[in-house]
Amino acid sequence: MRESARSLLLGLSGTVAGVPALAATGLELPGVTGVARARGPWDVVTTADAPELPGDTLSFVALEDGTLVVDDDVPDGSVTPVAEAVETQLEPPYEAVAVRHPEEEGIWRVAATRVSIAQAEPGGPDRVELARVGGELTATIDGTESVPGSAPRGLLDLLDRSDGDTALTVERVDETTWIAQRWAL
Repeated sequence: MRESARSLLLGLSGTVAGVPALAATGLELPGVTGVARARGPWDVVTTADAPELPGDTLSFVALEDGTLVVDDDVPDGSVTPVAEAVETQLEPPYEAVAVRHPEEEGIWRVAATRVSIAQAEPGGPDRVELARVGGELTATIDGTESVPGSAPRGLLDLLDRSDGDTALTVERVDETTWIAQRWAL
């Protein structure tokens, strides 16, 4: 599972302090049940009715063209209701995670965050972190500090599209696609 999906999943399940968790009395969803929206790593928190979806957790990326890149092997079309629930509030591209509600069959709690997409070359690193502070560029590739110029060119171009001090975390979705989250510093 990508690190970004793991962070979203931990927040959604209430493992991160200050985030409403699933409770025996209900979903405790911000904006739905009166619970205040916690500051978290997501742009959307919602629910979806997806009875055909197996398992207890799910993570996926929705690309700009509507393609869903799912981390797990699931039946065709079973993720569609989850994506449709997110897309009432957030257009692709985004990364989403979902957790099955323990007491309501077919109901999933879903969190999604906006991402940028970059083309990747087959092979190469799985995770790249780039930062530009005061005009100086740093890079970490698969957990190892690296020479910034050794980062894949498309990722450096993505960083260049931001003004000022910026951090970029990029993870491989598949052989030819990166997802990136950008932060102004």
